[in-house]
Amino acid sequence: MVGLSLLMRLTTVVSALSALGLATASSVKLFTLDLTVGNIAPDGTKRQAFLVNGQTPGPNLIIDQGDNVSVTIKNHLNVPTTVHFHGIDQSASIWSDGTPGVTQRMIQPGSTFIANWTATEHGLYWYHSHSRAIYGDGVRGGIFIRPNSKNLNNSPLSQISNDPLDLIALKLAHNNPKIVSLLDWTHWTSEKGLQQWDDSHVELLCVDSVLVNGKGRQICPDPSVFLPYITGNPLVSEVTAKGCAYPNNTVTQPFPGNKPELLDPSIFFECANTTTPFEVVDANPYSKWLSIAFINMAALWDFKVSIDDHPMWVYAADGQYHDVQKVDVLGIPIAERFQVMIKLDKPWSDYAIRVAITSVPQFMSGYATLSYKRTGGTGSHIPDPVKPALGYGGDTLPGFTELNSTTLQAFPPSLHPPQKADVTLIMDIIRANATTWVLNTDPFAAFLELEEPLLFDPNSTASLDPKLVLDYPVGSVVDVVFKAHPGNPTHPIHKHGVKAWVIGQGDGEWKWNSVAEAQKDVPNAFNLDRPPLRDGFETPLAAVDWAWLVIRYEVKQPGVIYLHCHVNTHAVSGMNVALIEGDPTTIDIPQYYRDFGGQPSQTGSQNKTSAAAPLPSGAGNGSHVSHTTRIRKRHAATVAKSRLSGHL
Repeated sequence: MVGLSLLMRLTTVVSALSALGLATASSVKLFTLDLTVGNIAPDGTKRQAFLVNGQTPGPNLIIDQGDNVSVTIKNHLNVPTTVHFHGIDQSASIWSDGTPGVTQRMIQPGSTFIANWTATEHGLYWYHSHSRAIYGDGVRGGIFIRPNSKNLNNSPLSQISNDPLDLIALKLAHNNPKIVSLLDWTHWTSEKGLQQWDDSHVELLCVDSVLVNGKGRQICPDPSVFLPYITGNPLVSEVTAKGCAYPNNTVTQPFPGNKPELLDPSIFFECANTTTPFEVVDANPYSKWLSIAFINMAALWDFKVSIDDHPMWVYAADGQYHDVQKVDVLGIPIAERFQVMIKLDKPWSDYAIRVAITSVPQFMSGYATLSYKRTGGTGSHIPDPVKPALGYGGDTLPGFTELNSTTLQAFPPSLHPPQKADVTLIMDIIRANATTWVLNTDPFAAFLELEEPLLFDPNSTASLDPKLVLDYPVGSVVDVVFKAHPGNPTHPIHKHGVKAWVIGQGDGEWKWNSVAEAQKDVPNAFNLDRPPLRDGFETPLAAVDWAWLVIRYEVKQPGVIYLHCHVNTHAVSGMNVALIEGDPTTIDIPQYYRDFGGQPSQTGSQNKTSAAAPLPSGAGNGSHVSHTTRIRKRHAATVAKSRLSGHL
């Protein structure tokens, strides 16, 4: 029976892959992600969570560059969802990008979806749910793609050491990294959080703990720990036991009409020290070097990380090699990834890995242990401090260096951005009301996840708000200018599809029509030589004044690309846009993906491999056009209502 089941799965995979032009099942690396509901207590307090293969984070997917990858996603949750492979170049497999309403239909409860793609790049990536805010409930995990021999040998590792024995050790370490996921964790589900936000108009800028690889504990420091951070602080003058600004703080909650009395008091105020174990990252000192691959999988907060008495050589960001920089503290915005080397030349002992929230509304740290001594297991305590570089509230301590990610230079040195752009998209980042954040003036309504994917119906964009769906031809060089209006925190923006160059940023209002114009006035604000090449870009802080950021990328083939803030609640409330690149109707989409999730009359082949549920009433059965028209009208009505009432 097991053999028959495996044979049936391989037959399904081969059938789906044949449409992708992938040769044989023997060239395919197979994974299964089984999404289930369970009760867990990673920081000592039990809550319901969404698990991947019985755990969260889910298993890391280890792949070799050039592999054909097939991921079977079984949705045993009680909600529909999708899985996005974050940072993976899906140029040849856009239908497997995992964005509902954009590139695919939802995977309904009880259904199975097979995502197929080729690992054309190498480096550090991750996967997560792309529906509502539920990746914060647990649907997330790491991806590491080992480079081929050419890219392993043509790397910046020789900038760390050119000693032949060191280079061997560095390459071995790079191909066998310790993947370290950084999470913020709450004792309430994402749907409860969205409902609380909607009811009270108070954004829930508070989490219960910081976890490393899903392990950690709730820590309630003595109030004196917070004094250095709140004394004289114009933004936050008092904090709760969890280090959170009070929900009635008019700086962090600036809109009138907030009703903090409607909040569950446990969200901001209740804190109880727990004793659950910390993660232990084993280090074999005989290997000389250790590669650590950090992924910020948080739903709300950016982090800083440091390792006591161990400087870090940063050599890759978002899966892309960059020139090496040696630092003590590394800032990692949500969804971004960094690969670092540490030298194992210290006394054989345990050293604290410190992970601190970096945003002002909450002061909190989590911990793990770098151990020269243990093999597996978990830590019962935080090691004694040895030259700590990072404070509890996210401050880099005097005498230590912190990475300035804007100074990263893409490697190899032959990489340069295009010097001129054909298209300039200027986006206004605004907080429209107490419960709505927008990336380009208007909110991208959450229910559009249920819409027929734009990839399958790009002509429907004619009835969409033009600020939410933008288009340009293949062959374009595109500049996206993010204008953060006053009152904005930093925003971790993620672009699906190909990476983009981060070519400029500045304070003050963007007042130009193009980068070429801006360069005449503020030439030093731009880098068109060797800027960072990333898929994540953090907008500058615009708390009091305007600020702006510019990215540039090339469009080489048609597709539908999603661009959004990666703060979970910001994305749900509307901080997203879709980009139509060229003419998607020319894309040869495999029938499996066109059919998936449609009505039975349209999905004969898919029904054999998954219990695909129909779309909401009105979809399919020849009524697609009228359904699209109705959803656009509902969207316009929702936008108008949200502006009047401030509701999600």
